[in-house]
Amino acid sequence: VGVKKPVGAPRLPYPKKTAEDEALALMMGDDDDAGGVVRFGICGAAAIAKKNALAMVRSPRVKLVAVASRSLAKAEAFCVELKLCEVRCVEGYEALLKSTDIDAVYLPLPTTVHKEWVLKFAAAKKHVLVEKPVGATSRDVAEMVAACRANDVAFMDGTMFMHHGRFAAMRRLFDDELHWHPKRITAAFTFYGGDAFLKGGNIRTRLDGDPLGCLGDVGWYCIRLGLLAFRLEDKPESVVARLRDQSEDGVPFDLDVDVLYSQGRLLTFHCSFKHHFRQWFEAVSVDPRYGSRIVRCDDFVIPTREERCTFSIEEIPNQQTIQYDTICASSHSTLPFDGISQEVNMFTNFADDLVGARGGESSAATTKATRDFFETLTLRTHDVMQAAIDSARNGGATTPVTWSTT
Repeated sequence: VGVKKPVGAPRLPYPKKTAEDEALALMMGDDDDAGGVVRFGICGAAAIAKKNALAMVRSPRVKLVAVASRSLAKAEAFCVELKLCEVRCVEGYEALLKSTDIDAVYLPLPTTVHKEWVLKFAAAKKHVLVEKPVGATSRDVAEMVAACRANDVAFMDGTMFMHHGRFAAMRRLFDDELHWHPKRITAAFTFYGGDAFLKGGNIRTRLDGDPLGCLGDVGWYCIRLGLLAFRLEDKPESVVARLRDQSEDGVPFDLDVDVLYSQGRLLTFHCSFKHHFRQWFEAVSVDPRYGSRIVRCDDFVIPTREERCTFSIEEIPNQQTIQYDTICASSHSTLPFDGISQEVNMFTNFADDLVGARGGESSAATTKATRDFFETLTLRTHDVMQAAIDSARNGGATTPVTWSTT
């Protein structure tokens, strides 16, 4: 195992937090002197790890200590590119298991090896933040969650949009049981990968990398959104998935999915590697007493700009009969959110609320409740995804949703 600082890295100070980061820390009630810091290692120098490495640097609750790769040269190149001059470069993931100066690991590895390394890091008493999809099957994910619970370490998936202030505002709407009665959620997350991508040039299109393909990579976000818009305790009944395209060995490239709830309620979404870039949703609530409410967002997964992003709410008064040519009188509101990095928030929230870095008298109870919530959310997302992939592989057959237990 080789360990050393990145060769050729300019001797710059550790990257400083921006003024926006400091303002966000104050807004959240955080500062560098309050509470502890969680020391992170990155297990795998994947492309997605780059923005998350920089997010760790900006977080007031995290210190990035080491980057591990199968090749020391790749770890060094990763740190040089990002100017991570104070970060240790490590050859081989095993070294992170033995590191006494690392409290938690971030795993952006191929889905097919997540289970192996989550179990190892949990046994080594390291907290785990793992990229999505978390596993190739719901059974594998349940084993990972059980191992983290047994070893009393935090476990969370890397669904970043959940940690944005914008989505927190959306959830306040979704959690209002008096006024939010979801009827239909429609969403899409797609992009065009190109020929090289689709012919195995990326782990997301390879059976030995991510066998769930576009469902695991982009459909995941639509499922997560739907579960929270319908509220997590409301269990979907079944899934119908229509496979439009796949690789020669069965990795989904293009998929339409219906997630059916009781009383005709529906989450329907399109996920694809073969369409232009889209990441939108529309959530409709229908209440015979108060009328309809529609929540819309055009960039719910990755905000177009960190400086400002929005979502909109349309309120439609209750009308018993509407002629085909009637234009409903409705009110529209657009809510802006400025200067928030969901990636920074994700690592800060993980450190504070799942590891317990903030401290305080209520920390233990809060930490346990937050861990339970995120573990359950990961399991439920995979349970719906399992029903979807089973349906797709069986010609679009209606497939019941079964909740996993650990």
